[in-house]
Amino acid sequence: MKKLLAALAAALMLAVFTVPAVNAQDDATIMLLHGIPDTDVDVVAGGEVAIAGFAFGDMEDLSALAGTTLPGVQVVLAGTEDVAIDIGDLALPDSGNTTIVAHLDAEGTPAVAVFTNDTSEIAAGEGRLTVRHAAAAPEVDILANGEVAFAAVPNGAEGVVDLPAGTITAEVVPAGATEPVVIGPAELPIAEGTSLIVYAVGSLEGETLQVLTQSIEGLGSAPAAVNTGNSPVSQSGGLPVAALAGIALAGLAVVGVGGRRLAAVRRS
Repeated sequence: MKKLLAALAAALMLAVFTVPAVNAQDDATIMLLHGIPDTDVDVVAGGEVAIAGFAFGDMEDLSALAGTTLPGVQVVLAGTEDVAIDIGDLALPDSGNTTIVAHLDAEGTPAVAVFTNDTSEIAAGEGRLTVRHAAAAPEVDILANGEVAFAAVPNGAEGVVDLPAGTITAEVVPAGATEPVVIGPAELPIAEGTSLIVYAVGSLEGETLQVLTQSIEGLGSAPAAVNTGNSPVSQSGGLPVAALAGIALAGLAVVGVGGRRLAAVRRS
């Protein structure tokens, strides 16, 4: 438990990375997020390197490939043939707003999760908070202004709640307990008409717990979406989307999306 508390407390001191904001739209939005700290990877599709040197915190926009299938997708250690995650054929959705996250599962094994982002309309005067547990760490409770917002959240689950616009104080405690506070208090801005998505990533045992955030704007009843981001992560290098599209349209049939679809824990 001491090691657990020390690692979680240390996470408070780590930088918060912000991925670029995405405007709400009718067309499919598909973002690929690298959530495994200290591990540069290459993304291979159809035996070819599609994204080279994909680093922690990088985000790649795959929206142009919506409705297609990427064949034989693998995540390998950068510059090698060592496979970290073997996804197989990856069918990309043809609608909705999706984030695909490379992360560590509860046992610390590299995995891929597919999240469908809630882009439903947000009531006037409110914003949306989504918290996703994508770290090698045990179940936790997440408190908002001292009250349990999300209870017993395990790796691979998310919590979603709409809140009045403003700033909330968030804290993380062991599941079923009110103390000790192992992460926080941290101030989170809830903006009107905007969905703030917070990812807990990294490893508790490896003391690499960190936070990534993503925002989706223009969800209010009278949206006026503007792209924002105080510290956007850099886009990864590698082949352009057109090259990925060439691989995706190689004539293979569409198959089920690789990875796990995460369960939602919703509280209102």
